[in-house]
Amino acid sequence: MKTSRYLLLGFSGLLLILLGGLMVYYQNTILLLITFGILAGLVLTYQLTTIKKIIDKGLLMVEAIGNEDLGFLHAHNFKLFDEHYQHRLQKLYHSFSKIKKESLKQEKYLSWLVENQDVGICTYNEEGHVIHVNTSFKEKVKLSTLTHIQQLFNKSIVNKSVVEKALIENSYQLPDTNMVLKIKKLKRENQLIHLLTLQDLSTELDEKENTAYNKLIRVLTHEIMNGMTPIISLTDSLLMSFTKEGGEAVDKEYVSEKMLVTNAKSLKIIYQQAQHLMNFTETYRSITKLPTPKIETIHVDKFLTQQLTSFQNRLHQQQVQTNIINVDKSEIVASFDTNLIGQCVNNIIKNALDAMENVSNPKLQITFQKKDQLIIHITNNGPMIPEEELKHIFVPFFTTKTSGDGIGLSLSKQIIRVHHGSLNVISTEEKTEFILKL
Repeated sequence: MKTSRYLLLGFSGLLLILLGGLMVYYQNTILLLITFGILAGLVLTYQLTTIKKIIDKGLLMVEAIGNEDLGFLHAHNFKLFDEHYQHRLQKLYHSFSKIKKESLKQEKYLSWLVENQDVGICTYNEEGHVIHVNTSFKEKVKLSTLTHIQQLFNKSIVNKSVVEKALIENSYQLPDTNMVLKIKKLKRENQLIHLLTLQDLSTELDEKENTAYNKLIRVLTHEIMNGMTPIISLTDSLLMSFTKEGGEAVDKEYVSEKMLVTNAKSLKIIYQQAQHLMNFTETYRSITKLPTPKIETIHVDKFLTQQLTSFQNRLHQQQVQTNIINVDKSEIVASFDTNLIGQCVNNIIKNALDAMENVSNPKLQITFQKKDQLIIHITNNGPMIPEEELKHIFVPFFTTKTSGDGIGLSLSKQIIRVHHGSLNVISTEEKTEFILKL
């Protein structure tokens, strides 16, 4: 408070003491009593008014802080308080200013991140008013401005029915495009916000396709080079044996029995290598031209039991503990080609048994359940597959075994694909698990 107020209050206090003394001296004269009461009332009213002004000013400050209006926390308002409180208010003012600057900085950074995403992002409230939309979203829906969601419904491929489908299915691929729409509902300060994301999968699909081609070409090149190298080498030796320097055939008197025996062996090796390359080509054709699945209704429990029974001798030999679990605990029926899916399941079981050859207490477990799809988990407790091998496990002709052509799992992947399903693998130190979805 100001110095003048302290002087006025001090003077009023002295006056009240003087009047009190006079009242005692003149034995409570009524006039002095009335004067004392009026003066005391005036002093009290002044004090209460002053306090009320300070409280009102303080409440305005608190309200201003609540509304993030830091302009009220200014030096000229500090004069209402003594130096002790002025110092605290100044600290409060600087703290709030710093917080606000950091908040604005963070907001600008997040806005920059959203704006520079390839994924289209749009948020709108319950009334349909667009809160934020980035350039990528506007470009994908071919709108220069978007302030209300109705503009999106009326003038773009993202209409109301598409949004409803995406809301039900979590994600929805727009017809005749590679764009996928996803919707989420979020709550912010008791307000429901709709978040739309629109992603073009074309680039991602192209990258995956190129990666798959590169992996396949590396394996094919390796296999062909391994087969052709001895053929070229032996053919060159044969030519040198039976031709002169000018390229003419040698006279028969120069052909010894030893040369004939050696060259016959070379021709046999050439034949074997050529046969291997032919088999390799036929195997490649088998995974690129699978027959059309012959779909039939199958009792899944019975089908999986049959597949496991076909390995009965090997399971007994390796002392593998097996278990088939029906998660739903009720009869599950599904539709697929038993021969093709049987081949797929057999390939996975065979690989599991190979992996558990040197494992103590080997275990093979098959669990299955029916949700939107039939889901089959085939799990073994063999050693973990290294990450680098796991990346190539479904690539044709990729194998880490000394025997085998590396075609089993890639063929299984193709079989599941022609059934419009998926085949994935997870490998940890405790287990390796193949997951089939049909």
